[in-house]
Amino acid sequence: MTDSRIPVSRVIHTIHATTDIYKCRLLYQDALGGLVFAENYFPAEDRDAALLYVTDHMVEPMGPRHSEDLTKPFARMTAKIGQAFHSFEIKVPDGNAASAAFREAGCTVASDYGVFFFVKPESTGGVLLEVCELPMPNDPYDRGNWNPAVGAGHACAVTGLDHIACVTADMAGALHFFTEIVDGEILEDARTDLPQPARRVLLRVGHTRVAFLQPEDTGSGPLGAFLARDQNGIYALVWKVAEEERAKVHFAGKLKLRLTQDGCVSSGFAIDPEDFLGARHEFLPG
Repeated sequence: MTDSRIPVSRVIHTIHATTDIYKCRLLYQDALGGLVFAENYFPAEDRDAALLYVTDHMVEPMGPRHSEDLTKPFARMTAKIGQAFHSFEIKVPDGNAASAAFREAGCTVASDYGVFFFVKPESTGGVLLEVCELPMPNDPYDRGNWNPAVGAGHACAVTGLDHIACVTADMAGALHFFTEIVDGEILEDARTDLPQPARRVLLRVGHTRVAFLQPEDTGSGPLGAFLARDQNGIYALVWKVAEEERAKVHFAGKLKLRLTQDGCVSSGFAIDPEDFLGARHEFLPG
């Protein structure tokens, strides 16, 4: 039987929306050993971006050049969600074909530039999703000698991305999109108590693991608080670290970043999101 789902070859990156692109880029470099390989300005949306790798996962800090100009879509989005994770991006073989297929499936598509576009959260179970057919400019991944351990040896001790953690009030919608419209695969489906009672479904999307959590009580707890505010569904990036104590010394000692276990979706610890320009980064031994 032919699989009619849209094939996803990889999760390209996670976008971190910020109002201070320079500070955000430096924070990834200093705290997580981020290696910047490109910077760009996109006039159509009047926003600046940097592309960097934290070991095996690309992050794109992105900020509006004129945050007061709400005629531009990225400025409007940043005004809505503040500094936070904005979206993650999947790579497909044909952007125009994927856009047509998503629209035919009833999805809401926005900012469609043909080779890349966005699928709005109401179509994906709550996550803003970027879809692209093009490689990122100057991406080491595409050079034939890519080594996912590119950042190994940094004081943060991060060895790789464990998963992207998303929070949803519509698990059925998330699973429909990520396993029936695109070719994601369910790896686990179980109950969790971290950070509150919830259903947790772990998927493989491309080569990346993505977890969706739906709290049993969407009106309370840290996950309920997340759902109650303007956000695009991405709760945390959860990283693996080789040496937990070494990482803590680097974050809290050298960089004076506050650490916490409050609200963690993992059994590890997090940098206080207020100290990381609104983004939650969690760390697990592994």
